[in-house]
Amino acid sequence: MFPLLLLLSGLLTDLGSHQTFLSITVPLKISPPSSELLEPKYVSYVITIEGKTYTLLLKQKIFLPHDFRIYTYNEEGFLSSLVPFFKNFCFYEGHVAYFPKSLVTLSICSGIRGWLQFENFTYGIEPLESSAGFEHVVYQVRNENTDVFLYAENDMNMKSRRLPYELQMVNSQLDYLSSFSGYLEMHVVVEKSLYNFMGSDANLVTQKIAMVIGLVSTMYSSLNLTIVLSSLEFWIDKNKINTAGEPDELLKRFLKWKESYLVLRRHDMAFLLSYRNRFKYVGATFQGKICERNYAGGVALYPRTLSLESFSVIIAQLLGHSMGLTYDDVESCHCSRGVCIMNPEAVKSNGMKVFSTCSMADFKNFVSTKKPECLQNRPHLDPSYRTSTCGNGIREIDEECDCGTDQSCITCCDSAKCKLKSGAVCAQGECCENCQFHARGTQCRNRADLDCDLPEYCNGSSEFCMPDLHVQDGHDCRSRTAYCYKGKCPDPNAQCREIFGQDSSLGAIACFEELNSKADRTGHCGRRWTTFLQCRWRDLRCGKLICDFKSRQPFNRTDATAIYVTARGNTCITLDYLASDNSQDPMFVRDGVACGYKKVCLNQTCVDLGVLGFDCPTEKCMGHGVCNNLKHCHCEDGWLPPNCTIPTSGVGGSIDSGIHPKSYLLAVSSGHRSKNWGIIIGFPVAVIFTVAILLAIIFCRQGTKCVLQDASSDKSFAEESNSIEAKHNPNI
Repeated sequence: MFPLLLLLSGLLTDLGSHQTFLSITVPLKISPPSSELLEPKYVSYVITIEGKTYTLLLKQKIFLPHDFRIYTYNEEGFLSSLVPFFKNFCFYEGHVAYFPKSLVTLSICSGIRGWLQFENFTYGIEPLESSAGFEHVVYQVRNENTDVFLYAENDMNMKSRRLPYELQMVNSQLDYLSSFSGYLEMHVVVEKSLYNFMGSDANLVTQKIAMVIGLVSTMYSSLNLTIVLSSLEFWIDKNKINTAGEPDELLKRFLKWKESYLVLRRHDMAFLLSYRNRFKYVGATFQGKICERNYAGGVALYPRTLSLESFSVIIAQLLGHSMGLTYDDVESCHCSRGVCIMNPEAVKSNGMKVFSTCSMADFKNFVSTKKPECLQNRPHLDPSYRTSTCGNGIREIDEECDCGTDQSCITCCDSAKCKLKSGAVCAQGECCENCQFHARGTQCRNRADLDCDLPEYCNGSSEFCMPDLHVQDGHDCRSRTAYCYKGKCPDPNAQCREIFGQDSSLGAIACFEELNSKADRTGHCGRRWTTFLQCRWRDLRCGKLICDFKSRQPFNRTDATAIYVTARGNTCITLDYLASDNSQDPMFVRDGVACGYKKVCLNQTCVDLGVLGFDCPTEKCMGHGVCNNLKHCHCEDGWLPPNCTIPTSGVGGSIDSGIHPKSYLLAVSSGHRSKNWGIIIGFPVAVIFTVAILLAIIFCRQGTKCVLQDASSDKSFAEESNSIEAKHNPNI
């Protein structure tokens, strides 16, 4: 199987893209109804371009999840995450009033940024940075070179292979799409050269990528498919893979890297965006493989001379190919606009673009025959803010308490006003009793797992227990036979006992080989819609859980079918939950189970332990503690955080546990370092002077003259040195 390449023969340094300055405008916001002031799902702006007034009618478009994160790597190569400076409720789409063939895609937080697309041309708008008012600059986006071809005549991969479509198919396609609703979650990686080209600033680059994916998501609205930017990753210091060469080879390297390092990032499709000066191809992906994890990836190359609008078309076309869409045959495909998205000419043209009848038919065929399950998972796309509502049981902004239906809360809280009563400092929570806070250090949450979970305590100033923390993922547990994952030490033997009784245990490897290599209901490594995924050899232990079966009586369950197998003298059992959802099937081996030396199961795949990001050796906590999931030492009882170096008679914990005030820990830690510093200085000083005395004695014994006064002088000098040393080191 070969990836599909987007060929841009002739796209070299002579393709010009520039922004033609038009005018300065001050957008006028038309206020929404008063009930929507805090959550404006609809908003309108009036702007003036070259003396003409345009009204923008907009609807909120949420394509970023509430937990959207930006991932980067520090100088040591460790992964860290950033919270974006803008929120997911900033983006809107719509059209220009009285211009039905128009499309508007904007971000309205911190000024207005985005595109106003008409039928054959596009305006860009962004804030005028030097302006003290709300002035914005409007410019026309152009791609100058008209001698650009997206595919060569002998490039058969790029040519359309379709039968003529009749225009009467349009209504049936629209009827089908009206009943379909899907979501495609993308993880986007921006490699080093593109990151630098886009400004070398995380906020600026995030803003540009979000606008590009926002425009792509708007394009796919007509297919009732929301393109979701689930997370973003920047390779700032160095690239994680070699980004040279043709995009098909780059795609293979990227998919191999993705297989090991993107296991923990929620996504359906991963894209690598790269910058190039000179090349023929603008991207690569696999045709119709969007929900197959080994092929769900794409590479898009961004040339210096293309606009971001055109770059969004490249990404839209690559996504289309991955969902089975082919390029339009302009003679047989109907397009309601000048140029449709899957037209090879779309990249070099400006203005609004939609999908043709051929593309809608391709998508309908893909959804109905392939039944792509990955498009059916709806992410959490609600706005990341809400209007406070007294009485809903959720303490929100401007509320001191909110009892909801909790009658025990009304003693401390005025339930009508959501305000605390006189003398009360709290009303609810694990650390609130009789309207007062529990004392600092009161344990409020026990360990859910003795090996991998951690206790939490009240901090004395909040009604809530400290956040639920656990041992860092990847720390060994259960006598170094397993690894911590999400606060649990997964034990497949215990999993078997939970299901089949106390006499059960993990099945022999021969049983795993027999069943999990089949790719059917009896054994597999997951499902995509109705298709079972075959376990690769290394993943056999991470697929269906198979247990040893010693009973002579058949195992019965009303909600599952028992499956027995005998392999190399071992009798084993597993279950097929006929009505179970793939993500909730209790017969999968749990994430975190060891599947080899420094290997761990994740999503029915055996991956390197390093994927979990464990970077806390025992030495970091001086052998007296473990790292929590915030990478802070959680000390054993008898040792104080933050580094477990100071003995104490009480409990240990971490700076996150709520036991000790952070100011106290910093003061004690600082004092302890100062004391140790005196010892460290005093010890080498004593050694130096002792060596000096010995050398002097040896010199005197070997010399021709050695008078008593010299020895006395050395002695007094040594005594003086020890006196000075004692002043610097009070421990002497």
